[in-house]
Amino acid sequence: MRILLDKAEHADMPRKSDFENAVGKIETAIERAKRITHQLLGFVRKPETFFAETDLTVLVAETVEFAASEAENKVIQIVQEMEGANGIIWSDPYEIRQILFNLLTNAIAAVGSNGTITVSLKDTDSRVMLIVEDTGKGIPKENMEKIFEPFFTTKPPGMGTGLGLYVTCGIVDRLGGKIDITSRVGKGTRFQVILPRSREACGDMGDNKDICVDILPLKTCGCQ
Repeated sequence: MRILLDKAEHADMPRKSDFENAVGKIETAIERAKRITHQLLGFVRKPETFFAETDLTVLVAETVEFAASEAENKVIQIVQEMEGANGIIWSDPYEIRQILFNLLTNAIAAVGSNGTITVSLKDTDSRVMLIVEDTGKGIPKENMEKIFEPFFTTKPPGMGTGLGLYVTCGIVDRLGGKIDITSRVGKGTRFQVILPRSREACGDMGDNKDICVDILPLKTCGCQ
């Protein structure tokens, strides 16, 4: 349809602008449907997790670089605080990269111009904490119970699928990890993903209830 409208012989067709506007809406709807389908298929398939030695400092640097152009367009600074942390864990690098990308994309959408996003690592002998913190608008209390539900989004129509955080929770769960969120309206939001350093450490993840909570499918992570 777009090709037909762009042809020279249709330059003077009646109500051409109305047709172009309608085609634009159709194209936007198709693109959104593609994104939703891609995310749903990726989650529903639940491919076999491939565990390998993974350096989180490298994954953070790669993912930040990938998201850098979008952040620069909004004059957002992404700060990496990796010093002193041992980011080597036994996990799935592909799925951790997806977690990072989802959280960074979410943060970039929440932060206005001249804002800051900080990605940091903290660790113990048995676990690693991956933190993505932004200076964005924060999350209202009434939305905190919904942000991990599928298709929930506060973005304008066509701008978000509402699946990013839902998919993130599912991935963290598959990796034997936990996720925590704190947010203040007008101040920003902090996501903290706690991952076991090895498969053997997964059984120890439940003894740190003060800093993390279990992921519940289709529900909020239960954060305060």
